[in-house]
Amino acid sequence: MNFIFGVILLAMFILALRVIWASALQLLNLLKHLAQAFHSYRAQRLVRNRLPVIMPSIRHEVDWLAMSDSVRQEIHSRNALSNRQVDRLDVELQVKTKTMDLIKADIQIAKLQQELEKVRPTVVVQDVDSGKRTKRTKKATSLTEGDSNKSSHPVHQLRTALKPGNVQVIPANELARH
Repeated sequence: MNFIFGVILLAMFILALRVIWASALQLLNLLKHLAQAFHSYRAQRLVRNRLPVIMPSIRHEVDWLAMSDSVRQEIHSRNALSNRQVDRLDVELQVKTKTMDLIKADIQIAKLQQELEKVRPTVVVQDVDSGKRTKRTKKATSLTEGDSNKSSHPVHQLRTALKPGNVQVIPANELARH
């Protein structure tokens, strides 16, 4: 039994030595790499300080006019893109201002209609059920049904109400709608 425990302890000792040895080698390699990187950085810094800056030479003639034209065209193309965006936003602004003007006009029309209703007296026709039915012609019934089924545009109503000598008769069911 002691022999087995001895072999196990020996194996564990050997494994521990191998792990320590591998860790020490990795640490040594890391330190070598850091030292080499530090020395190369220091050498490059010293070389840069000693040598003057030399611009690379171009072996062929440079056409500066062509280069400036190409740069100018690139600038114009970039500006044209922003100009298109400005134009699009300008159109959107015009549409929104027109819509606001139309809404303001509708509000003004509604105010004028309210003032007109206050100023001009309206005659209300009330249906009186007297128990006795009168004969109606086909034409009269179709006119009254057509007037009650469809309502005209508010602008048209305002124009007809503003005509001189025009007294408008509004049925009772139309007043309830307003």
